[in-house]
Amino acid sequence: MVSFRWQAVAAAAVVAAAVLVLAGCGKGRTSADAPKAAGAHAGDSTGQMQFCDAKEGPADAAVKVVAYYPGRHEETLAAVRRLLEIAPGKVSIEIVDWRHKEGMARRDQAGLTCAGITVNGRNAFDLTVDGRTEKVMFIRGMDGDWTEAQLQAVVKAEVEAAAAR
Repeated sequence: MVSFRWQAVAAAAVVAAAVLVLAGCGKGRTSADAPKAAGAHAGDSTGQMQFCDAKEGPADAAVKVVAYYPGRHEETLAAVRRLLEIAPGKVSIEIVDWRHKEGMARRDQAGLTCAGITVNGRNAFDLTVDGRTEKVMFIRGMDGDWTEAQLQAVVKAEVEAAAAR
C-alpha cells in the first residue's frame, strides 16, 4: 500500500513537471533557455521564425506599456494596442516577443518569469474601484489574473498622475 502511494506521488510529480515545461512558464528560465522555433505557427512558409515585436505611440509618452509575450496571445496583444486609444499621444506600447534571446533577456530584466505587462516599469498595482482597493498583477494572459478593464484603469490612472506632475 505504501509503495503504491509513493508511485502515485511520483507519477503526479512527473505530470506536473511536464505541464510546467510544456506551458513555457518555468520559474528561473533564462535567456539561454529560450524556446526554439517549432511548428507551422512559429514560422512562415519559408520556415523563418515570425516574431511579434512592435512599438507604437510616441517615444516621449508619459505612460509606457511593455507587453512580454511569446506570440499566440492575440486577444491580450489586441487589448494592449487598444491602450493607444485611451489617451492619444500620452501612451506608448511595446510588444517584446521572448521567443528570441534578446526578448527573453528583456523579460528577465523586467522581473517576469512568464508572460506579463509592465506599465511605467511596474507590473503590480493597487487599483481602487468603487471604493475597494485590490492588488492587480499583470502576469500571464488577459482574463486569467487580470482583465482589460483593469489594465485600462491602471493606464488611465498613470496618465492622470503624469499630468498632475
